[in-house]
Amino acid sequence: MSEQPITVIATLRIHPAREKEALDAIRHCVATSRREKANLSYQCHRDVSDPDVFVFVERWASPEALTEHETTPHFRAMAEVFRTALAEPLHVRITREI
Repeated sequence: MSEQPITVIATLRIHPAREKEALDAIRHCVATSRREKANLSYQCHRDVSDPDVFVFVERWASPEALTEHETTPHFRAMAEVFRTALAEPLHVRITREI
């Protein structure tokens, strides 16, 4: 495994009509992801000026840890909700601290 942690910044827009379903999936995924061994931090924020926009900020021990996270039932369940709840394509950046 890589030694340097990564930070994931994912921005998405939810259809207002799908908000409850999306929020339920997000809250479940956040709570469960925080218990993953290789997770260093996992947060979801809502944009103050545009409440349909959400920003995930996640820190993982390695890129491999992120790949493993993406196979978990809680991540897959959220991704399934997002298939129909997103108003536009998800934007993801994977970064490392400099």
